[in-house]
Amino acid sequence: MYTKQKRRVTVKANPKFYVFLGVIAAVVITIVYFVTNINTVVVETGEIRFEDEVPVVVVRDEQMAPAESNYGRVNFLVPEGERVEAGAAVADVYKWAYNDKVMNELTEKQKMIEQYQENERSGSGDQQLVEIQNTITAKAAEVKEIIASGTGDLLLAEAELKSLMEEKRDYLKEAVTMDAKLEEYYGEEEQLKERVDGWREEVTAAQAGVVSYYFDGAEQIFNSNNLQQITIADVDDILQGTTVPEETAEQGQAPIFRLVNNFRWYLLVRKEQPMLEYANDAIYEIGFVNYINRQYQGRVAGHIAEDNDFFYVLEISEDIGELLNTRRTDAKLATVFAGLKVPEKAIVDNDGVSGVYVVVDRKKTFVPVTVKVIKEGNAIIEPLDEASGLLAGSEVAL
Repeated sequence: MYTKQKRRVTVKANPKFYVFLGVIAAVVITIVYFVTNINTVVVETGEIRFEDEVPVVVVRDEQMAPAESNYGRVNFLVPEGERVEAGAAVADVYKWAYNDKVMNELTEKQKMIEQYQENERSGSGDQQLVEIQNTITAKAAEVKEIIASGTGDLLLAEAELKSLMEEKRDYLKEAVTMDAKLEEYYGEEEQLKERVDGWREEVTAAQAGVVSYYFDGAEQIFNSNNLQQITIADVDDILQGTTVPEETAEQGQAPIFRLVNNFRWYLLVRKEQPMLEYANDAIYEIGFVNYINRQYQGRVAGHIAEDNDFFYVLEISEDIGELLNTRRTDAKLATVFAGLKVPEKAIVDNDGVSGVYVVVDRKKTFVPVTVKVIKEGNAIIEPLDEASGLLAGSEVAL
């Protein structure tokens, strides 16, 4: 028997349909990729050098040694720039009422004694006395040359000459036998000394330090004991040369010399915006432009802020040297920041906190950091928490 079979019908899909499905799939994949993909960079260890050439204000750890303001004469016993120990005699100050006539009489009496003793030693072939006198003559000529040329340390040369003359007097006193005439002369000298000493006040060093007789009138304000009271306006006055000298001693007194702690002094660096590079404890190499050849090392010890103005304080613990009397100069500051190096754009602000997003298994974690320096699109950073997991080799989001 003949059975009639149904005919199978095959339906062909339109090729455009497959194209459409492919487009949909591609769009979905693209969306998923961009939603879940994180652009990252690997954290490296690195260095960034920072340099700054700026005008600076010098602040010293120093004290003024005053005397009564009505003094009439001062004899400086220590040369400018010499270091003394606590208690050392630095100057003799004579009261206003001192008598020049009596002081001249004392000088003449001492010359008379010396001449008498030299006459007693004449013909004795005293070679030691001859050598002492030759040294005195040479030193006296040096003093005259310094005065004539205006170059050299006059105070030092005069102090050395005075010491040599005292050495000669002491030698003659030992070498010449005392007689009635000498005894009379010494008695008269002693009486004159007592009168002179009644007018004289010996000013000594209250502590060890370097002596200076130079004052610029800014010693009270720009003193290390006053760092927290120094204002932006004070610093600007020095930098612009408009500072008005102030009294450096109490009323009724006048400063005689400064006693400087030459191993503790400061530089003030003026800035019109906050500087990451001047964070506390940053160490800088410091050179002074057209001033001295040596290099110093300083540490950022703090800063003063007034509105949007700042000055940073660098502490130096090396001998102040030629800057003993300098208030304003130009400095070259340089340092190298080392640590974790990332692109600047990896650093983000999260509710006022700077940090980076560390990426692990496509998951982002915010890690707060200290930004040490930013330069030419790169930054040196340090995690606030050492256990944060931010290390060299970590991936951070861009």
